Amino acid sequence: MAPCELIDRVRAFADGAADGLPDAQKERTRFQGSMIQVTEHEEMLPLIVLPAAREVLAGMGYPGARFMSGYIISKPPLEAPPLFWHQDGIVWDDPTSYTDEPVQVFLMYYLIDTNRQNGCLRVIPGSHRRRHRLHGLPPAHGEELAGAEEHHPALQPDPDEVDVPVRAGDVVIGDARLLHSAHANVTGRRRTVVTLWFLPTWPDLSEHLHAFYGSRNAREGRPAGWSDAGWRALRGVLAWYDGPVDPGKSTRIPDARLAYAPKPSPPAPLSAHPHLPASESVGFPADAASPTDS
Repeated sequence: MAPCELIDRVRAFADGAADGLPDAQKERTRFQGSMIQVTEHEEMLPLIVLPAAREVLAGMGYPGARFMSGYIISKPPLEAPPLFWHQDGIVWDDPTSYTDEPVQVFLMYYLIDTNRQNGCLRVIPGSHRRRHRLHGLPPAHGEELAGAEEHHPALQPDPDEVDVPVRAGDVVIGDARLLHSAHANVTGRRRTVVTLWFLPTWPDLSEHLHAFYGSRNAREGRPAGWSDAGWRALRGVLAWYDGPVDPGKSTRIPDARLAYAPKPSPPAPLSAHPHLPASESVGFPADAASPTDS
């Protein structure tokens, strides 16, 4: 997806920014890794406006997608614990959160190859549309999870989890409502991902959701230190609302409208498919998240 030259350049910048964080901040976000806002650094603009990503979103039926925010999330070597299980839906009070259409999606650009040893993504397929026992955990990014010990249920493996290992430069696109986590990084190298949040159905959202997602960008305006050209490029893709509607507050916990449902039947073994060799790997489930090759 992203050119190797761009990934190398972004990785050098992102890893340097993560290394330079104060120790206190590193401790506060030890489960996530670094949490550096991409709009604080114009160097991240080429990923935000990457034409190939816009083409993919358009091909999925979202030509009017808008960028909301994003983070450089870097797990340090050897000492990074797993990320707690969570979902990032924040408008569970709105009926659109209980439909098949995503309100908010992540585009995760991994800057090195990932696997179970260095902290690859793991997800619960289908959890964006049906309730799972992990929905009973505390909300994402709250005080309880920030101070969790290693035995906390939010940090444990789940029998329904699916790993999503990728290659450097791949982008993983997923619904914000999807329960996800990441393995610990026990290798000797940083594992860095740039997570960008997009609103794929922006043109069709209600004015209330425009206000909720776009008011902060309009209020904060141009990021400090950005060039005129960089700001014009960012502003052209940014979710923006400066109208009269109150944005309201986030709602991170789904209500009873997200119900338990029977799991789909597992696919037949590959050996049962006459046109596939038994050694061929199974693709990632379509109802979870979609890795896109570089």
